[in-house]
Amino acid sequence: MATQFHETRMGHRFSDLSDCGIAGLQARHVGCYLPFACNGGHPVLDGTVTPADEHPTNAVDVFVRMVVAVRRGIRMQPRSANDKEYFAQDWFASRLDEAGMTYQLQGRNSYPDYWVTGDAGTEGFEVKSLAFEGRPARKDIDFNSTIPSGMKARTNIFLVFFLYTGSGADPRTVHTMSVAHGDLINADHALADDHLNVAVHDFGSYGDGFIRNRKMYVFPHPITIDPTGLGRCRLLLPEAWAVQDDRLVQVGVIERTFCPQIVDSYTIKLRGRGQADVTKIPSPEAGVVRRFVVFEAREDL
Repeated sequence: MATQFHETRMGHRFSDLSDCGIAGLQARHVGCYLPFACNGGHPVLDGTVTPADEHPTNAVDVFVRMVVAVRRGIRMQPRSANDKEYFAQDWFASRLDEAGMTYQLQGRNSYPDYWVTGDAGTEGFEVKSLAFEGRPARKDIDFNSTIPSGMKARTNIFLVFFLYTGSGADPRTVHTMSVAHGDLINADHALADDHLNVAVHDFGSYGDGFIRNRKMYVFPHPITIDPTGLGRCRLLLPEAWAVQDDRLVQVGVIERTFCPQIVDSYTIKLRGRGQADVTKIPSPEAGVVRRFVVFEAREDL
């Protein structure tokens, strides 16, 4: 699954990676995609998507509110020295409070973390963060017991991703921020909606044990896909949405290409220490290119 970045400078789009000095990024194969089910966008013969009418979204208001907070140096406050996730969620919720948006925080291992309601209706936001010490702590992020995608129950989902500095009980400074439509990492909406965590019973010598088949799904985070966003605050939206806002400046376009085959099933044998037997099928969207517009906030906000 290839990823390309096209940088925009002063109205000129560099369509060749060598023109803008950015090395091509070959994303690690962690999942594939089904058809684009979000509002707007029409497939054409070359596998791209043509822009439709502008799609309303609360993500712009949320992004701008967070950018202002980052620029003001508002830091994330851990609840304790062992807090590894709540400080990012708390900081995000404070920005929603400032914006006057209503929201519902879901429980652990639920996707997304927040259902947020604003002028554009209800959308979901999943919050993830990693430490930054000269480089991101990892190239990917975990999704426990749930498959992420850009839609959940026919509602658009966004991934809010932070890199931060600081540790322990000290406040965390936002180093990098990315708000990306969830289709950037996975667009298989149907599979995500149908996902179940099932138990395998009658396990063990006496048949009274069971296996909790709760899987961990791992995908590249937005900065792995958009490495030029390191140290920046960026908003990544489907090009088909044709979003225009005076508070935003377009700085590039990212292309994601659907892979030729998708994982249909796998079998793991408990004895023999063998690897998983994976069955793949042809992807109905093989070769289709999904384009995401990369925005940053105006400097004079």
